[in-house]
Amino acid sequence: MDKGIRNTILSTFAFMAIVLGLFFSSFLIPRPLSESERNELGLVLFDSPRPISDFEMQDQHGQPVNLESLKGTWNVLFFAFTSCPDICPTTLSSISKAYSELNVPVRIILVTVDPERDSLEVLKNYLASFNEKFIGYRGEFDEIVKLAQQLNVAFGKIPGSQPGTYTMDHNASLALVDSNGNYVGFIKSPQTSANIKTILNSF
Repeated sequence: MDKGIRNTILSTFAFMAIVLGLFFSSFLIPRPLSESERNELGLVLFDSPRPISDFEMQDQHGQPVNLESLKGTWNVLFFAFTSCPDICPTTLSSISKAYSELNVPVRIILVTVDPERDSLEVLKNYLASFNEKFIGYRGEFDEIVKLAQQLNVAFGKIPGSQPGTYTMDHNASLALVDSNGNYVGFIKSPQTSANIKTILNSF
């Protein structure tokens, strides 16, 4: 083959490789959201990350978890409970749909606000109905409160209509914890799967 033709072919392939690389990188490299986009999506980011104090809980498999367990990748923490009739399953369904379409690794963690009824087995079965990769945290009530307060999550027990029954009242924001274990912001409720996907793919 003529040297000039060979060089032309090689140059063409090199150019095509660069173009394809730029094309695919535009999908894979996170693009920071503008302030107007964040507002529209319900995303609140703090000016600086907020440290979280250590905690001790267990995941749904009985393994100990603490602040170190949140490091290494981004985390979405949702404080909820398995007998929640509406907002919890709705939110988890939206997260599950978004999770299947993410370009970045993210941990999805449900922290139960009802450890009295949410045993590890109950938590495991509940999360498996949404996504096998979702993680559940359960701990002593005071430990849950301590973590929730640091993530601007409020919850409490509400007496039910029948004696001895109760439900849990809680806000449904999604707390965002970065790969260093710092609280960096939250996604307001209500959320859609499209909004969650767009937000998480921007990190």
